[in-house]
Amino acid sequence: MTEATIGARYQVVIPKNERRRLRLKPGAKVEVQAENDRIVIYPAATKGWRGIGKDIADNGDASDYVKRLREEWRERE
Repeated sequence: MTEATIGARYQVVIPKNERRRLRLKPGAKVEVQAENDRIVIYPAATKGWRGIGKDIADNGDASDYVKRLREEWRERE
């Protein structure tokens, strides 16, 4: 376990080895969670959202896309 210090503005610098291991870059989003008597910092899951909505952009009008989806859902029922 690596030790870090809380600064006057309540900022914590993540040690270099941990940043490298998790491939964290400046501006990266993290999730902070209190677990019992600990603070746990996780890299935020953002890559899973990349490309969402691409079908809408490629297929033209968003309202037409939604109508097509609704028709598909009705057919499945």
